[in-house]
Amino acid sequence: MTINDESRLKQCEIILTQGCNLRCDFCFEKEVGYRSSDQLKFEDLRRLVDLCGEAGVRYLFLTGGEPLLYPNLIEILQYVSENHPSITPTIATNGMLLADINFCRLLLDAGLKYLDVSMKGASSESWIRSTGCDGFSKQMKAIRNLSSTPIEFTCSMVVTHDNVAEVCDAAQMAYDNGAKQFSFTFYIDNSHLQEKDRAYLVKNNPISLIEAFISQTERLCSITDDWWVEYSYPLCIFTKEQLRILEGRLAGPCQIHLGNAITVNTHMELMPCDMYIDTNLGRFGKEFSTSRELKKLLESRDVQGALRDIRRLPSPKCVSCEYLEHCYGGCPVTWKNYSFDSLMSFKEEAFGSF
Repeated sequence: MTINDESRLKQCEIILTQGCNLRCDFCFEKEVGYRSSDQLKFEDLRRLVDLCGEAGVRYLFLTGGEPLLYPNLIEILQYVSENHPSITPTIATNGMLLADINFCRLLLDAGLKYLDVSMKGASSESWIRSTGCDGFSKQMKAIRNLSSTPIEFTCSMVVTHDNVAEVCDAAQMAYDNGAKQFSFTFYIDNSHLQEKDRAYLVKNNPISLIEAFISQTERLCSITDDWWVEYSYPLCIFTKEQLRILEGRLAGPCQIHLGNAITVNTHMELMPCDMYIDTNLGRFGKEFSTSRELKKLLESRDVQGALRDIRRLPSPKCVSCEYLEHCYGGCPVTWKNYSFDSLMSFKEEAFGSF
């Protein structure tokens, strides 16, 4: 991750709080816990925002936990607007608190520019099953509220075996309530499991998950043409026909590969991304306090070595792959529970020689 003219920092993701009002079964941060007391101090957050302004960051991505629970959210949005107008603040949220139209207006008036609303299902039943809470009607009201304002927002969905059959129903419900654009991410397992390789793949079959999603794309296109799939699985896991169907709808590689973003947790620790909750690359106020010190840290031998290990391609075959620059082996977390060879063998079992 090197800051230079070609690959400079464009985004900073800041985890405001680990507190959350849901308990999603697919949440990659559930191992951290949901401690509402685990949150950034407002003064530290302001210092981080100032660093972003100094470093020329364009997008400030506020997340959690549930960032709308952060007590100083309005204040930090106002601070960004008044002191760093070149930065675009965005929020990723489950949207439940946005059922209050007055809160929506407060956020907009404070300077919020973009929202990502994470869909959890197409009904109260699916919400309860996946989150332990019935927030379906509140989220639909939130989407109606947002659609009545000028703010741009996306409805996103983590696609799992439990909810893939509801992808189009969820999109239809959100669309009928005013949503226009949608993003989908195939579930990436960030858990520490004993089952590995083929045993894991049989139980968590990514091939069948992709097939189940692809089978609905024609209907999805009839609902809206403004949808895409976020970066997750390596492209070699898809068939040629599946890639043809998804042509123009696949998001590019993540910040770990592009080196154009940083992530900071509630303890002001720099992480490769929010999936690497146990990897501390340096602490703000200790290893770095200015953009110059941040640049030096990111280019240091220790940090570059840690990132090189994470970026390592899953197979030598990736080097000559036609999809290399669009894929880089997929999300590095993908390889936490199985190897490239085991995945290719599993795919061959499913489709035969390819």
